[in-house]
Amino acid sequence: MIEKELIHMLVNHKFLNSYPLVGKKILIIGTFNPDVPCNKAEFFYGRAQNHFWDLLPSMFGKESFKGNVQKQKEFLETYDIELSDLILLVNLNEADICNYGDDKLKDVKEYNTDNILEILKKGKTKEVYFTRKSFDKSVENIKTEIYKIKDFCDKNSIKFRFLPTPARFAVSENKRQEWRECFSSRPFL
Repeated sequence: MIEKELIHMLVNHKFLNSYPLVGKKILIIGTFNPDVPCNKAEFFYGRAQNHFWDLLPSMFGKESFKGNVQKQKEFLETYDIELSDLILLVNLNEADICNYGDDKLKDVKEYNTDNILEILKKGKTKEVYFTRKSFDKSVENIKTEIYKIKDFCDKNSIKFRFLPTPARFAVSENKRQEWRECFSSRPFL
């Protein structure tokens, strides 16, 4: 039996060029949003299985903005929040470009860590949240990269918290409570 050769392709982040970091009071960092035809997201955390836009507004006493990009952007502006992702560029097997599992992100070519640290050095950001709490070996060096950011925050009195992922599963009361606990000591608004 002849084994089929895998075709690899470099996949960029879908939104980071359109929404560069500028330095807001709150920075929320996700993992990766691939710029591929099957990704119908129109904005950060916009995929169907992601519940970010249900969770985040509720931390501020607001209703869900899921599916309404204009309301999402207005909300971010109102609360001085910006969004970014940790990964900029990934080498993927062509067969996996529509599979968003971490196990497909084994070959990260470029992280966004340096850009994030440059913005944090400007001193306006007071809170940083990373939308994942667990680190397995699927995503190469992700723990190392996010801990560079966490260490900078710790040394510079910037609040840093790990949030449970808003992706994949419906929002349970436990997940909502964990988000509440992270956002409950909000001295900066």
